[in-house]
Amino acid sequence: MKQHILLIGASVGGAWKISSLPERIDIDGYVFEYVHGGSQFDKSEKLKEVLARQENKPDRIILKECAAYFPGDLELFKKWMERWIAECREAGVEPIPATVVPVTKLHAYKIFFGYPLLKRKNPLQFGWPFQQKRQRSILQYNDWVREMAAEQGLALLDLETALRYSGKNRYLRADLARMDGLHLKSTAYPLLDRIVIPTLDKVRPS
Repeated sequence: MKQHILLIGASVGGAWKISSLPERIDIDGYVFEYVHGGSQFDKSEKLKEVLARQENKPDRIILKECAAYFPGDLELFKKWMERWIAECREAGVEPIPATVVPVTKLHAYKIFFGYPLLKRKNPLQFGWPFQQKRQRSILQYNDWVREMAAEQGLALLDLETALRYSGKNRYLRADLARMDGLHLKSTAYPLLDRIVIPTLDKVRPS
């Protein structure tokens, strides 16, 4: 029987088209599904719906978040993720947390000088550009989720590592980003395709 892998995330995750992954990388044994969890960090309601399925219940769930939700309440984000992992396990589904794709170095400057003028918002909503508050918050979350996954023996889908420059330069590669420095170009998704099966192979369901 094929393993049913479900990715739950925001609309940005839909652009990956993960349901077509087996055809793209020519692999058998898996069925992938994408579920839009809502346009905010909290995916609790949609996750409950998925876990309550009587039919087509997934074997594993990838819990993906978007850079757009950062900076935010990191302690609350952590509590939500820990709760979702516990709920998945209670339902007999293997949770796979994912790191958050970072933003480009120029993203903060584009937000500061462009977005507020178009949306009539306070240009200081994320602080001064050189503070890189969104990027710093994302990296803090990613460091935590890596440590948490290791402690709990979970496979981790490391989206950051797949798309950043290096361990020392953890910004999203500019050549993989759209003009806003946050959303991905189509050329980024093949890099994500490569890490899915190796991640799934790391920890087998109990």
